[in-house]
Amino acid sequence: MTNEMRGHTPAHCFRCGVAAALLGAWALLPTSGAAWAQAPGGAAPPPNVVVQTVRLRDATDEDSFIGRVQAIDKVTIRARVDGFLASRGFEEGKEVKKDQVLFTLEKEPYEAALAAAKANLANAQAALELAQATYDRTKPLADRGTASQAALDDAISKLSQARGSVQAQEAALKQAELNLGYTEIHAPMDGRTGRATYSVGEYVGPSSNPLVTLVRQDPMYVAFPVPQRVLLTVRREGRTAESVVVGLKLPDGSTYTHDGAIKFAEVEGNAGTDTITVRAEFPNPDRLLVDQQIVGVSVRSKTPELKLMMSQSALLLDQQGAYVLVVTPDNKVDTRRIEAGEQRGPQIVVTTGLAEGDRVITSGHQKVRPGMTVEATEIKDDLSAAQN
Repeated sequence: MTNEMRGHTPAHCFRCGVAAALLGAWALLPTSGAAWAQAPGGAAPPPNVVVQTVRLRDATDEDSFIGRVQAIDKVTIRARVDGFLASRGFEEGKEVKKDQVLFTLEKEPYEAALAAAKANLANAQAALELAQATYDRTKPLADRGTASQAALDDAISKLSQARGSVQAQEAALKQAELNLGYTEIHAPMDGRTGRATYSVGEYVGPSSNPLVTLVRQDPMYVAFPVPQRVLLTVRREGRTAESVVVGLKLPDGSTYTHDGAIKFAEVEGNAGTDTITVRAEFPNPDRLLVDQQIVGVSVRSKTPELKLMMSQSALLLDQQGAYVLVVTPDNKVDTRRIEAGEQRGPQIVVTTGLAEGDRVITSGHQKVRPGMTVEATEIKDDLSAAQN
């Protein structure tokens, strides 16, 4: 059958193909009219940029040092009298309280010496009473001339000797009481004990080695060397020990939860290192600080110093200097010339050119130019990174 017989000519077939292509293209177009209304002449949508809001943040200066923990009080306990150790009243390495009995020496010899001293004092007091009575009888007789002057002088001399003897025996009694008291050795303060040098039953005395070392645990000092140039800067800026706070980094890298305060600085510098040793006092309720421990020390101002800061990724440079691209409240791009200060981690201080609340572009600079309308996506600030 020919094309004429089917009612189709070649031209008719061409027209049918064009119509089919147009119908297929029409089917691929959006069914709604929104796509036709994107922008006049089919313009692209506004570019998307990432922005950060410029804020006032804590830019307080902080100086770092290496320090060593030191016990404020460290006492070596010694025996004050001779004798055998009768008992020990603490567990080595444990904490003890003030006035707790640490050691007891045998008491019997000192109790006997005390009894003897009391007896000697009683004898001296009796002799004093006799000498006083003799003087009281002799003095009136000598005044009337019935007793010689020599007898009066002898009575006066014996009375003076008797008084001196009583005073000597009173002193001996006091010493005997002290010696007996020294047989009990008490803790002079709260603290932690070290290893006991002597065992119960050993003979000790004032010439012996220390019986034990006692270290106060709370509070503790941290001593750290500060270069002379840093001290000069601090003094010129008018900063004092009362205006700063001291923090610590423990050996495991964790931050110590209690802040410290500077108590004093040495009056002499270290000629070898050109530094001054400064001591800060820290509470130590959890006993995390140990005598002679090495720690990191940070010194910062008590009053925060607020400065305008932004992400370093927002900073741009050209031949005229530093600038940023700012998204205005109506989402237009604007250029701002700025002066940048010191860096604080991923942030940078802005000294002039911006105000708090300005939105600076941190990503997408290459897609925009001043005057363009943009879609801005706010990033969440990392405040902690800015302050470290």
